[in-house]
Formats: sequence, C-alpha cells, structure tokens
Amino acid sequence: MAKPILESVAKVLIINQKSEVLILTVGEYKARPDKSFKPDLPGGLVDYGETELAAVVRELNEETGIKASPKLFKLVYAETDFFEKENKSVSKFLYLATLTEIPVVTISWEHSGYSWVPLSDLMDSVELRPFYRHAIKYCFSHRLL
Repeated sequence: MAKPILESVAKVLIINQKSEVLILTVGEYKARPDKSFKPDLPGGLVDYGETELAAVVRELNEETGIKASPKLFKLVYAETDFFEKENKSVSKFLYLATLTEIPVVTISWEHSGYSWVPLSDLMDSVELRPFYRHAIKYCFSHRLL
C-alpha cells in the first residue's frame, strides 16, 4: 500500500468586540462545485514546513487583508479524518482570535463576500460545514466561546 497523503488545514474564528464572527462566502470553486458560494471561515491549507499557527495567520491576511499577531490566536479544536478512497489523512485545526476592533476586510479572489454574524446566532443562522459545526459546538460546550 502506498504511503498516505498527509494534509493539514487551519481555520480561525475571528470575533470582534461586538461578539460577531467573520464569515466569508466562497466564490465559484470549479474543482469543488459543492463548496461554491457557501459559508467559510478564514484559513486554508498548511504549506510544507509551515506550522498550523503560521498558516492560519498567513491565510487570514491573504483572504481578508487582516493582519493579526500570532499571539492573538488560540488553538481550540483539532481532528483528523482519513479518506480511504484517496489514501489521504487530513488534520483540521480551529483557532480562535478575539479582536479589539472591527477591522477593515478586503476579501481575496477566493471569496465572493463576507459578513459579521452575531456569535449567539451563528449555529442557527449559518449553514456551516460539518467540521466547523462540530468544532464550534465543542467550543460552546467547553466554554471556550
């Protein structure tokens, strides 16, 4: 059997001083049409040799124009899935960063829009991917949010 492909993805819940979460909207995604125009969190793939924290800080800046100190980020959830058909293992990390202001958001070509959603409404008002939903429920149940 071939050696499995290993990938890591790092995402972040950005919360502003009004307890709102930054939700991005994926643009047209030709490789994965099922993800097109769906809610997303800032973040993405971890590059080879990069830490998850460095990746999420980099991706946040690339996708939103927000520059934030790594000191603001706290790892709050992680899980790993194995996809047998692809012989691929994907580790997913969710960070939390609370900002003291509402930053200017400049979305990248990957996204078609964004919104600030009240944290209290997040689970009921946004169609979150299963990983996001599970991780955020975990955070609520363990009083991390």
